Amino acid sequence: MSSKTRLNIVIVCYNCGADIVRLLADIDDGDLPLASMEFFVVDNASMDDSLSILRPLAPKIHLIESEKNIGFAAGCNLGAAAIDNSAPILFLNPDVRLQHDSLSNLLTFAAATPGAGIWGGVTCDEQGEYDGKSAWREPSLIDLLSWSLGADFLLRRTFGRTSAGYSPRALCKGASVDAVSGCFLLIDQALFRLLNGFDEGFFLYSEEIDLCRRARGLGAQPRVTGNAVVLHAGSKTLSGINKLNYLYRSKLQYFAKHGSPVTVAVARVLIALGSAIRFAAFSALVQIGKGSREQQSVWKQFLDDQWQRHKARSDA
Repeated sequence: MSSKTRLNIVIVCYNCGADIVRLLADIDDGDLPLASMEFFVVDNASMDDSLSILRPLAPKIHLIESEKNIGFAAGCNLGAAAIDNSAPILFLNPDVRLQHDSLSNLLTFAAATPGAGIWGGVTCDEQGEYDGKSAWREPSLIDLLSWSLGADFLLRRTFGRTSAGYSPRALCKGASVDAVSGCFLLIDQALFRLLNGFDEGFFLYSEEIDLCRRARGLGAQPRVTGNAVVLHAGSKTLSGINKLNYLYRSKLQYFAKHGSPVTVAVARVLIALGSAIRFAAFSALVQIGKGSREQQSVWKQFLDDQWQRHKARSDA
């Protein structure tokens, strides 16, 4: 492997080969020389034509084919295991679109703040507006209560963030954060190895929050710079009820790992309450012809799934 490597980029793919081609084109158009980077793409047993798209890209990329979908955390670890140099690792989502200077500015920021250990940039939606998902606060029941009661809507309208996130003003100043978003997360490789990578018990979501919490326990101070901006469209392969199930199952898993049985029990109640409020709200809007029947159906199904899991736990 070249001694000139400044950056290792690990991308986990599931049915998103075309997105990766676009992402690589963004990188090629950027101001960081391709010769200074190594690319490691882990295909999580895609069900579409992703592999036929990715295989011809070798040797530009190191393609690692998993026999089954092992999840994001395990996929990242699998890609990182193939690295044989000491340069930092950037975990990058396939659906991210980069600006010309996104990578170079991120590396410059990392070099200026070496004690951080983990670095990220500012994520925007497809319209270029700050999306509130660049970094996350340490999860708490207060945040979950805020989401449950719909207070996050007011926070977003007033301060441009949710209870679990940070304001764009704070992030643009290079603020320290509890956790950097996993869609654009740069980490010192020695720190990543010391942490034994991501906790593979998290299939999808919350894995980066857990990683950053453990890193903070070792003295790291994750930071975000407003000079490294990316567009993040959000998952196209996971939506609706599947996304809700993975998202809130991972939240409960996080509380179980770092909290207590009481914390998990309260979190379950808050998630159920928030789901019921959203189902009721969408149902009311549908009745007056202003709501989404799809959203109404998703929240109803999510409530039903929670009830079935509650019954299964009670019968066990």
